[in-house]
Amino acid sequence: MELNKKDISYLLMKSEKEVQQLLNKKGIPFQYLHDKIVFNKQQIIEWALEQNLPINVSGHDKLIEYHIESISTLLNSESFFYNCNLDETSYIEQMVAQINLEKNVDREIIVQLLKSRELMMSTAIGNGISLPHPHVPLMVGKNKPIINFFFPNAPLNLKSIDGKPVHTIILLISQTIKQHLSLIAHLGFLLSNETFRFVLENRLECNEILDIIKKIEEKRNRI
Repeated sequence: MELNKKDISYLLMKSEKEVQQLLNKKGIPFQYLHDKIVFNKQQIIEWALEQNLPINVSGHDKLIEYHIESISTLLNSESFFYNCNLDETSYIEQMVAQINLEKNVDREIIVQLLKSRELMMSTAIGNGISLPHPHVPLMVGKNKPIINFFFPNAPLNLKSIDGKPVHTIILLISQTIKQHLSLIAHLGFLLSNETFRFVLENRLECNEILDIIKKIEEKRNRI
């Protein structure tokens, strides 16, 4: 797919002037088509990954930083997907197809970036848990990060660090690096709790999981 300068401005969250400066320095891949400068979408995404640049897949041009104080404020009943028919070769595509996103969000880019991250190193962290996430921040039209829980019908072999099959996949999409680090820290605290790991492995109802999360976080805040 060929993009123009305005498309690149939205995709990289840069002004058209900044894009032109990159062009002048030949610091961004481009081609000429009928004497017009165009950009190849695939090449730009790969270039952005190499540069560790955030990618805008929503078309929105503004972002308000969201401070994560609690995981529970990011979750509701729609954040949990039970009895998922996922397979090891296309589970990423299958998950991205189900998450709640605006119609104009480019899901193909999300899939590509999630797969790229898995090629670097498996995000299956052990104890039956996998935390897939893009290598770079993604703007998807929401200021809050996205966190969704998927429970496959059968455990998946996703090359986890302890060799155990994955029974729970927690898909993460953050808008900024700061958001992502905060989200990982909050999740890490929850996953260190044996009760939380138990409710995930035994696939309790979403309202029960949410209640456990709130209790764990409230206990931490009292310390």
